[in-house]
Amino acid sequence: MALIDMLAGAQGGAFFANVAAASGLGAGETKIVFTAIGPAIAGRLKVKAEADPESFEELLDLLEDGGHADLDDREAMTGAEAVADGNAILADIYGSRNAAIVDMRKLAGDIPEASLERLAAVAATAVLVALARSQAVVQPLAGAETAADTAGGLLGTIVSAIVTGAVQGATRQLAPRRRRSYSSYFGTRRRRTTRRRRRTRIPSLDDIFADILGTQRR
Repeated sequence: MALIDMLAGAQGGAFFANVAAASGLGAGETKIVFTAIGPAIAGRLKVKAEADPESFEELLDLLEDGGHADLDDREAMTGAEAVADGNAILADIYGSRNAAIVDMRKLAGDIPEASLERLAAVAATAVLVALARSQAVVQPLAGAETAADTAGGLLGTIVSAIVTGAVQGATRQLAPRRRRSYSSYFGTRRRRTTRRRRRTRIPSLDDIFADILGTQRR
C-alpha cells in the first residue's frame, strides 16, 4: 500500500486531521503537503541506504525490530517524541535538519514555517513507521514460516500474528513499555556483527520500499 494511502487509513481515517490539529493547518492542506514531502523523505532514505552500507544496516535493524510506534496511536505520531525522532531522521538523511527544511520548502509551497517544520518531522517519523508496517505485512506473502524464522524477535512474532489474523492484538501486547526512539537507529555508528551473521535473508532496497513508494518489485 502506498505511503499516503496507508496514512489516510490510519487512526480510523483521521490521521491527517490529527496531524493538522497539531500543526495549525487544515486536514486537506496537511494531506497535500504530506503527499509532496512524504515520498521525498522515503526516497532520500532509500538513496542514503544505497550509498551507505551502515545506513542500510540501521534500516534492517529497524525493520527486524518491527518498529516501536503505531500509526494508529495519535500521540506517538504527533507528540514531542515523534517530532524529536523526525528531526533526528531528517538530520541524518539530509545532512542537517535545516537542509531538510530548505528542501521541504521547495515541495510544500507557502505554508507557515512553524507548520512546515512540524510536518516535516512528523512525516519523517511516519515514513519509518509505515515502512516497518509494510514489511510486517509483506513478509507472510513470501511464506509465513520462512519469514517468521528469518525475521526473529518481535517482528517474527508479529508475522505469525498476522497469519492468524491477530496482528493488532499482538502489536499491543508486545509493544515495549518504554518506547525506543527511531533516532537511536540512525546516525549512531554501532557494531552489528552479531545481527549481520544472524541474517539469513537480506531484502533488496527495491523490495523494502516498493509498497510505500508505489514502485514495482523486481
